[in-house]
Amino acid sequence: MALFDVYIAPSDWKRGEIGWLKGKERERAEALVKPLWDAREKLWLNERYVYCHVMAVHPDYQRRGIGELLFKHEMDVCRQTGLPMYIESSKQGIKFYEKMGSRRLKEKLVHRSEDITPEKTNGAREDQELPLFVWLPEGGEKRLPKSVELA
Repeated sequence: MALFDVYIAPSDWKRGEIGWLKGKERERAEALVKPLWDAREKLWLNERYVYCHVMAVHPDYQRRGIGELLFKHEMDVCRQTGLPMYIESSKQGIKFYEKMGSRRLKEKLVHRSEDITPEKTNGAREDQELPLFVWLPEGGEKRLPKSVELA
């Protein structure tokens, strides 16, 4: 499955609210999404682009080209529109996005260890970098906002 937003006109995206959670759970969720929201707002506010929310393939079907097909579909959208694609990657997705021709951004995004649930990270108590990428169609570098710098 994959979820992408295509902003043909300048993005009207606004930060959401995590109103369905309360107390400590809401605080933790907000601490996890705030760096993502901050970076997206800083880099892409009022810009034209494609946003890759999430891509995932069930473990039983990984390494069969399904993720590549999903991503190639969105690459075609980028080629047709001339828009760059913004990607917030997991550590596990780095090799995939690099293989697909995506380029890292200079912008660094870090989740602080105290915001990460230790049981979800095998007890790791260190900050975790969230890699940011952009995929560009031919000539797409001219379409990057001034706020977006390639590594």
